[in-house]
Amino acid sequence: MIKKIMKNWKNKAHILAVLSRIPYGRQIYHKLQRSVRTNKLDAETEIRKAADLIRLIKEANRTPENANILEIGTGWRPFVPMMLSLLNAKSILTIDVNPWLDEEYAFETFECIGSHLELIAKECEADINYIEHRYQEMIPEKKSLTSLLDSCRVDYLCPGDARKTDLPDESIDFVVSSNVLEHIPAEILSEILVESKRVLKTNGFAVHRFNPQDHYSGFDSSITGANFLQFSEKEWKWYGGTGLAYHNRLRCRDYENLFEQNGFQFEVNRVRMDQKALNAIQANELSIHDDYKKYTPEELAADYMWVVAGKTEVSSINSSKKESLQNK
Repeated sequence: MIKKIMKNWKNKAHILAVLSRIPYGRQIYHKLQRSVRTNKLDAETEIRKAADLIRLIKEANRTPENANILEIGTGWRPFVPMMLSLLNAKSILTIDVNPWLDEEYAFETFECIGSHLELIAKECEADINYIEHRYQEMIPEKKSLTSLLDSCRVDYLCPGDARKTDLPDESIDFVVSSNVLEHIPAEILSEILVESKRVLKTNGFAVHRFNPQDHYSGFDSSITGANFLQFSEKEWKWYGGTGLAYHNRLRCRDYENLFEQNGFQFEVNRVRMDQKALNAIQANELSIHDDYKKYTPEELAADYMWVVAGKTEVSSINSSKKESLQNK
């Protein structure tokens, strides 16, 4: 019955809005997730998401091997830090404001990785023998969250603030996140980018994959990924502008501006289109609120973005060198 109710986006939005505003609402939400398994593990999808970040790092001609990495947003299952460790990252600090990660989820993730090593090797273009050997090295001596994270070279900070990490200047090779930036208000994201630039090494990169579309469309097929753009800020504040279902509704152009304004230049900047949403917008089947009339239909319908960005001054120097070599 609960699953059926939650398949309608407004029903779920109302439930999450209420839970966000009552005492112990987050704890109740966590128990609901467990009881109805709405966050049931989809191993192959989670592995491919994490591998996406590793491919982006390689696309920038770098490798996670021996790298110091900061992850923003740990979430329920630490696929990203564990797979980075599998590829021999030196250290991973993962920060979250919500205490979703626990021992059960962590070991479920680790065991899932162990049963999908061939897929991981394929997705990450890594040697299977090395991956298998590295996984054996990561097996903890004790059945505890602390022991598991230590064996994976992972430090977990929760509650943590990615705007103020207390990490030394230029100590991090990569700042990464997966499906996180869309859940951060623009003003806070701006501060996180400032901190990212501070902690990144001269040749370091911010590496992010995120989903600018309406997340309710993921389980309610009656709406498109642009559905939430019909609402004013006041209306959206109830549905998903605060609390457990928060989504900033920034469009890809806004993210580009935030990165550039805070001292980053793109090495990789890719956007995917939601054709269903684009068709609905172009056919005037979806009424777009005046707040979003400044965007093109394509900008409104974008449903995914992949970013690799380096410090502006460094990227500019590299670009100049490339131009000089090409002109010789």
